[in-house]
Amino acid sequence: MHFDIQRLIDDLGGAPTVAKSLGICRTTPYGWVRRDFVSSTYLSKIKEVWPTLDLDQYFTEEQNYGDTRRSARVS
Repeated sequence: MHFDIQRLIDDLGGAPTVAKSLGICRTTPYGWVRRDFVSSTYLSKIKEVWPTLDLDQYFTEEQNYGDTRRSARVS
């Protein structure tokens, strides 16, 4: 599964809007996208500000386009 952070940020009004709403630095949401990671702490804050937001809609099946660095290892 993949969590589409960019789509979440876009749907919430963009990085500056998300940052202002959460009381964080404007560049923090850009870092989430760059690292492809957002912590549960920030997800909790997002849910506090947007309580009806369904985070499940941002999970998608991960596509493997030949990038072996992200392939699952089977043991």
